[in-house]
Amino acid sequence: MQNTHIQTAIQKVSTSFPSLFSREDVIKLLMDLSADMQDEGPKPKIDLDTLITTFRQVLSEKIWDDVVDMDDIELSIGYDNKVEVERVTINEDFLIGEVVDALEAVYNALDEEVN
Repeated sequence: MQNTHIQTAIQKVSTSFPSLFSREDVIKLLMDLSADMQDEGPKPKIDLDTLITTFRQVLSEKIWDDVVDMDDIELSIGYDNKVEVERVTINEDFLIGEVVDALEAVYNALDEEVN
């Protein structure tokens, strides 16, 4: 059974005006494309729970010591002599880099599982 979009395209080409390519050439191309699509088969689905679990595991194995810039924290002494955090600087580049690395690791792990 051919893809309905390709079948519709073949119908349109059959009834269209002549162009640079012959109708037969375009129809043959569409038929070959349809055959290639049928040969691929369905792509395996990735289980969402597996994806989330693997991502959490990879993130938990990371070392997060460099996420907060310890040299750029502002503290103050509030009422009852309590230390209060006024400002904390987050190293966004480090954080984003670690998350991207984790996503790549998850993708590779799931790709190996599927294949």
